[in-house]
Amino acid sequence: MRTTMAIAENIEDPWRTGLESVPTVSLLLRAPASALLGEGVVQSLEVRHITGREAQHLEELAEPATSALLLVVEAVLDDASAAGLEDRGIGYVDAAGRAWVPGAPRSAYARPTRRRARTSSIRAAQLIADHPDTTWTEPKLAKQAQVSSGTAHNLVRDLLSFNLVERTGEGRAGVHSRDTRGLRRWLVSQARREQPHMVSCYIPDAEDLAAEVDGVPLIRSGAEGARLLGVPVVSSIQRVLIRVPVSSGLEDLPARLGGLRTAAGANVVLVEDPERFAANDARLVHSVWVAPPSRIATDLTLEPRGDAASSVFLDLWGEGVL
Repeated sequence: MRTTMAIAENIEDPWRTGLESVPTVSLLLRAPASALLGEGVVQSLEVRHITGREAQHLEELAEPATSALLLVVEAVLDDASAAGLEDRGIGYVDAAGRAWVPGAPRSAYARPTRRRARTSSIRAAQLIADHPDTTWTEPKLAKQAQVSSGTAHNLVRDLLSFNLVERTGEGRAGVHSRDTRGLRRWLVSQARREQPHMVSCYIPDAEDLAAEVDGVPLIRSGAEGARLLGVPVVSSIQRVLIRVPVSSGLEDLPARLGGLRTAAGANVVLVEDPERFAANDARLVHSVWVAPPSRIATDLTLEPRGDAASSVFLDLWGEGVL
């Protein structure tokens, strides 16, 4: 059965492209009224725009009594959230172009292109998200992200398929961000699944810590990194989150910094970063190292009640460059 979705407003990309890709659905924009039409049956349609922050609480969503509901989500939904909406009969389209409409085949768990990005791909995707105006050839991306040419190629292919980047110039010269907001939210949704090794500790005068210890950079991230970049957000408990590009020895670091390991009264959280998510493209701000904004957005989710803080940071960041 084919369904026509009439929407009484214009829908921009990537949401429009996502809706157009839904099997058995024809899209009509700027219609006199919003409705679903199929086999002689007309059902009124409520189109509701959902911010990234609201997307964290979809289970609390109030549904209309009689009309169908379509959510235009300014975030990238994970599989569980998408499936939950489908089970409730709620249509949606997210910032990566994933979409479903009542009456269409369910598809939340049948999209192999939605697989989790590889760890090395995350580092490369961060560069595109943090530098949306830069044209990235695959060799340039591989070199600066310190990944293989195959990893860079696969990432570009996937981001093109999600409509998050687009080709620049003729042929395969390079890509740049097409949907910067969507790309950044997609990146956080992929990277937040990491479970890094972390050590909570108390360090006297933590605000005066040096930029490096024995040549190893101490890279501020999370809420502290956001503050240093001029985008203050507040998570539940204020502890300075510091990424350290080491693969071992994290437990010894508090003592080397004049502190001690402790959960009670901790004022610093050290995060082991062997993949150099923060070190690659870190910058000096007020004489301390600060992680790139995309890593800050992800690391905010490691802090208590940090999902909301991450969403606020992404909203404030918008499509700009920090």
